[in-house]
Amino acid sequence: MKRFLFALFCLTVSLTLVGIISLRNRTLPAKVLPNEFITIDGTTRNYRIVLPDNLSKPAPLVIAFHGTGDSPESMAEYSQLDRLATQNGFILVYPAAQKSMWKTVNIAPEKLDENLDVRFFDALLSQLLASYEIDSTRVYVAGMSNGASFVQMLMTVRSNKIAAAVAHSGSRPSDLGEISKPCPTLLIVGENDIALSAIQADAELYRNADVPVQLIIVPNLGHQWSVPHNTEMWAFLSQCSTKD
Repeated sequence: MKRFLFALFCLTVSLTLVGIISLRNRTLPAKVLPNEFITIDGTTRNYRIVLPDNLSKPAPLVIAFHGTGDSPESMAEYSQLDRLATQNGFILVYPAAQKSMWKTVNIAPEKLDENLDVRFFDALLSQLLASYEIDSTRVYVAGMSNGASFVQMLMTVRSNKIAAAVAHSGSRPSDLGEISKPCPTLLIVGENDIALSAIQADAELYRNADVPVQLIIVPNLGHQWSVPHNTEMWAFLSQCSTKD
């Protein structure tokens, strides 16, 4: 009897685990290309792209930049942005940084066009616009930590190509130049994040520069992505367009 109960218990656990794994691996209504690439000056750069089945035509585009030590795959996991894309019908792209870190330190504002990651963004955006039916007036960028800092660099040098930005848990690079053109920006940071004070200062800087900016401080959150704010993030981005 004990052996029977033990066997029944093991079977129940196994079926539960299979159910959990099935839920995790349930296919989203989207085509996911995990290892696309582009060559820039002889260097291959990779990115992950999500193409929902319910894409708008032309479709909005969100380019999401991971944090230091992260990857497109890990950002997709912790941010849950794939699900947001399939719910709202936008193309989602996760570029991969070289050595898992975007170049946001020791930069010269007058030489940002030579920054290899800025050039990667330019080439990537050009390739995406040529390959997919994208609304070029609704190109958005989002980033986590170091990726958020890079997003704010792009806001400075590519505001003519970006309709709006979300910078999550990352402050503006200290040696960037002045903001030449306002780009609507949503800043998100945890209440317990070490970057909180710097990001609050960034919000004030943007307000003083007449940048449309919103700041969300998430209670009881440290240095991590706030998945519950994904819907609010898309609500912010989707109302913005470069033709406005």
